[in-house]
Amino acid sequence: MNRSRIVTLTTVALFCLGAASNARSDETLKYRLFTHATNVQTIDVGDVDGHLLGVNRQSGIASFPDGSVATTYSTSATDF
Repeated sequence: MNRSRIVTLTTVALFCLGAASNARSDETLKYRLFTHATNVQTIDVGDVDGHLLGVNRQSGIASFPDGSVATTYSTSATDF
């Protein structure tokens, strides 16, 4: 791969290629992910003390063993 090429990926796609799927493959995608939270919101549910719902957006960079990099974006929901 060309080191100067930047590929846009989503973290969701990275997880779909991994353990989140029941499909089996003979390939494993190895990468390091460097992210930061760009938006975090929580709301108190109010049914029991300390029950929170939240949404988190993150962006960052994925680094691959061959030296290529990709931008990453992810959104997650939490029920704490």
